[in-house]
Amino acid sequence: MSPYGPLSQFPAGTRVRIEKLCDCSRARGRLCSMGLTPGTEIEVFANCGGPCCLKVRGASLTLGHGLAGNIYGRIVDSEVAA
Repeated sequence: MSPYGPLSQFPAGTRVRIEKLCDCSRARGRLCSMGLTPGTEIEVFANCGGPCCLKVRGASLTLGHGLAGNIYGRIVDSEVAA
């Protein structure tokens, strides 16, 4: 698995830093209002090909597979973060 890609492709238990959001201003606005902004670290806690469940800024969110596919991130190296 690549260390960079859409959230819909990261397995459960992965910590990810959001790098880029989609170009659609409407979807980007929805994502930003939920706290999903570039630079934010999240944890994927369930992702089985359907909804993608995330922990972000102390809250749990569930995104559809399509919307999660519009958020691009990079795996956070736990050794560097500690």
